[in-house]
Amino acid sequence: MRRITILEQDNIRVVRVESEKDNDIIPEHSHETDEIAYVQKGSIKIDIEGRGEILLTEDNAVIIPKGARHRGLLSKDCILIAVYHP
Repeated sequence: MRRITILEQDNIRVVRVESEKDNDIIPEHSHETDEIAYVQKGSIKIDIEGRGEILLTEDNAVIIPKGARHRGLLSKDCILIAVYHP
């Protein structure tokens, strides 16, 4: 899995995540900011604390609240754009 920072300015960060194999895993973690996860290509199963598992496909997005534990399972060739903001 590759993570490419697109923008870092003030308290905003935009990252492009590219899976390199089927079932690439984003381990469970949390952030001190809200996160918007947008699927540009492929799909991801995201398990968000308090909401359960959500399947996001192309052109779908979800807001992950700050502090919420979450993890993901990406399809092969998935491209995820993650936006972190206060």
